[in-house]
Amino acid sequence: METLYELARLCSKHRRMLDALIPGDEKSPLNKLYKITYASGDELSDSECMISIYGKKRVSAFSRLKSRLRDVFYHVIILTSTSSISLDARSREFLENFRQTLIARSLVQRRSAKLSTDIIEKSIVKSMRYHVTENVLEQSRMLIAYYNGAMYNKYKLKKYQDIQSQYLEIYKWEIKSENYYLDLQRDQFQSLATPTQEMKNKAFRYYSDLKNADGIRSYFFNYNKYRIEAAYFEYVKDYRGLLKSSEAALKEFSSPDFRTGNAISTISVRKLWALIQVGKNKEAIAEGKILMNQLSPGSVQWYRIGHYTLKAQIFSSDYVGAILTITEMVENPKFQKLGDYFTEIFMAALGYIHLLVDSDIVDKSAIKNLELPEFKLAKFLNTTPVFSKDKRGINVSILLMHIGFLLQRKEFGVIIDKIDSLNQYAYRYLRKDDSFRSNCMIKMVVQMAKADFHPVRTERYTSDLREQLGNVALYGSGDNIEIEIVPFEVLWQIMKSSL
Repeated sequence: METLYELARLCSKHRRMLDALIPGDEKSPLNKLYKITYASGDELSDSECMISIYGKKRVSAFSRLKSRLRDVFYHVIILTSTSSISLDARSREFLENFRQTLIARSLVQRRSAKLSTDIIEKSIVKSMRYHVTENVLEQSRMLIAYYNGAMYNKYKLKKYQDIQSQYLEIYKWEIKSENYYLDLQRDQFQSLATPTQEMKNKAFRYYSDLKNADGIRSYFFNYNKYRIEAAYFEYVKDYRGLLKSSEAALKEFSSPDFRTGNAISTISVRKLWALIQVGKNKEAIAEGKILMNQLSPGSVQWYRIGHYTLKAQIFSSDYVGAILTITEMVENPKFQKLGDYFTEIFMAALGYIHLLVDSDIVDKSAIKNLELPEFKLAKFLNTTPVFSKDKRGINVSILLMHIGFLLQRKEFGVIIDKIDSLNQYAYRYLRKDDSFRSNCMIKMVVQMAKADFHPVRTERYTSDLREQLGNVALYGSGDNIEIEIVPFEVLWQIMKSSL
């Protein structure tokens, strides 16, 4: 029943069309099941639906009935695929061209080959314009068969054979680029640590191969080529190269035949990330705000853009802007539906902003008219299932945020109880070069406890570590901008001010 309820929601704007396709007889099992999918109240299970419709369990009959209703929903989705949702021109044409092919195939089965060909000859032009490669191949195949048969036309036959040959080559490169990208993505999933030299070499090899593909230009090929190039620049920490590549891709994907909301927002996220890595926070904030205004509030892409906009605001000490951004994001009605991964990121950021506000870092007069969403530390620490498993990532910042709150509350005894576990944590998980800054921060907290939280002794015990922290820049050093919600230099300032 879960599938039917989901389909019913997707087709909710087309009830009139559905009503016309469902038997009007109130006793019809299909009519009864259809009404159940739109009934208010709790969603019924398969067993409850069977009892409601048949008065007893009839598993085989109910399975066939569900299939019939699914087919009705699918039919409506096909008929309304380009009008029921907001689509950019390319996405709309992409779906419409496949629908034209489906219609043409149906006409061929009804022995209306001439009418089918008329449709395909018009549609293939748009399929080529919007790089719908699979559809160009299918349509050219149909046209070659038509003009090679009873309606033989050597000029049109050669025309569509040439198109088919051209797009077979494009399709080969699209598949190749996609497999390259998926291979790199698989490596990233399997190794959350710093990319190995083997991964860097592979990314360079793939990037070079695609770059040398002569005369290949299509949406999917160019998009995969960009993503592989971007991955290579990230691996070797060439953030200026990544920024340049992203700017070129945004220009390329702004053309009508390439432009889709998903590609633009994905490239934009990488550009914002690159801007932060090269220290251009103000530029990242300005672009982030523009993009957030263009995207649908509450969408996943809106939150992804918002994440880096917020990060740039905190890194550049724009705390008023950070408060406005986090408030807008956390109070959006769709926030709770995002899933643990996103909600934990933003709740951790909210916790740090509360930490900043409670310290002497933020100018209280500048934020006196702003109201931060509530943050309960204990509740947050008890509901972080994602990052409690991520021993190298944002979990470090969550641990340090907890220490920051404990210091502000003068709960020094609780911190002392955590020192051994902090030492073990740093030894076990933070021994690689890219964790250097995290290691320094944890060691500074340990030395603070050894100094009995005395400000002067703490300064003396941690001076060397603080200098080492400053020698490794936050920007341009890879994952540090992801790990640090607040720059560790600022966090250390908050901690010291609590002594």
